[in-house]
Amino acid sequence: MSLKCTSNDQELLSIDFDNEGWENLRARNRKDRALKMTCCGADVVLRQTKLGTQYFAHAKKGRCTAVTDTAEAMIAREAIAKAVRRAGWNASLEMPRAPVEEGGWTLDVQADREGGKPVAFKVQWGRLPLDEVAHYQAMSQAAGIRTLWFMRQQSIPVEKATPAFRLSHDVDTNTCFVSLPGPCYHPVFASSKNSEGPNYWQQHVDLGSFVEGALAGKLRFAPQVGCTLPLDVCVAYTECWRCKKTTGLVIDLCFAASRVLQGAADVTANIYDFDDERRGADLLMATLPVETLARHGIGAIKPRFSRTEGRTCLSNGCIHCDALQGRFFDHEVAYDAQPVLSVDVLFDDRWVSHLEDRDAIDRWWFDDRPCDGAAEDAPQS
Repeated sequence: MSLKCTSNDQELLSIDFDNEGWENLRARNRKDRALKMTCCGADVVLRQTKLGTQYFAHAKKGRCTAVTDTAEAMIAREAIAKAVRRAGWNASLEMPRAPVEEGGWTLDVQADREGGKPVAFKVQWGRLPLDEVAHYQAMSQAAGIRTLWFMRQQSIPVEKATPAFRLSHDVDTNTCFVSLPGPCYHPVFASSKNSEGPNYWQQHVDLGSFVEGALAGKLRFAPQVGCTLPLDVCVAYTECWRCKKTTGLVIDLCFAASRVLQGAADVTANIYDFDDERRGADLLMATLPVETLARHGIGAIKPRFSRTEGRTCLSNGCIHCDALQGRFFDHEVAYDAQPVLSVDVLFDDRWVSHLEDRDAIDRWWFDDRPCDGAAEDAPQS
């Protein structure tokens, strides 16, 4: 099964023919048998999958080792190739990059344009171990090609070096969709039982639109970094253990990326993430000064000596008597915390370097806003 063949050494692509042109080509081929398979030179017959994709097949398979693909994989490749062209790039289909004895590595669609680096797209409908994905990606990188993977399986890589996304086919609309891993997704724990949860998949995009957007620079890794984000301060109010008066405790810090970058994950931290050789404390204290917190009934955040921990550490304090409100008090009232104030911050390395949990950050994000130029982490880079 192939989307291309040759005719007198000229390459023909099935996507170039409408229904009438396809039938005319079929009739001509019956007469002159000029169409040949690119894989082995065998005679060609023209066929159509159950999902409507036109393709070239062996008139007689013989000893050819070319694999038979699913209808879903074929319609996905067709959608990718057409999207590449709509984006203004040249599309090359089924580009072999290694002989069969070396694994039969083939790029399903390669996008090229003058003055730019090639971008390839790989459709993987059958299961493939992640170490093999890494192997093929390394071969692709060595060839100077940036490859994006569309994989049906639940377990996919989540890393900048290997852009990988889940591929599905909607039977009702006969359309392929791309899903991006959300902040709770981890390939080790992905399974058929939990893989459909809303926290696992953050965005769902039509495959053609996704390819066009990726080539236009709309695909970014760790999109929150470098953006100005609202920092929501979540506070709970409790009784101070010393003076018995009500004081506010900062429980969570939420960098609300979703309000700026639709579909991007929010990033949550707490004040103890910034208790690091004063750098983090200074940053947090400058962002949430005493005067700002006091207007909301919240005590100062600053380093205080903790007898429990035997050291000076960043902490909440009582707004009335400044007594240290330890982590124990935070845990006791954490479920009552609500956003009380919000300030805009530049979410750069000063913040990111203090976060132990980067799962919400180190994810791909598709920008569906009007394109204003290629992004730094666009696949063509």
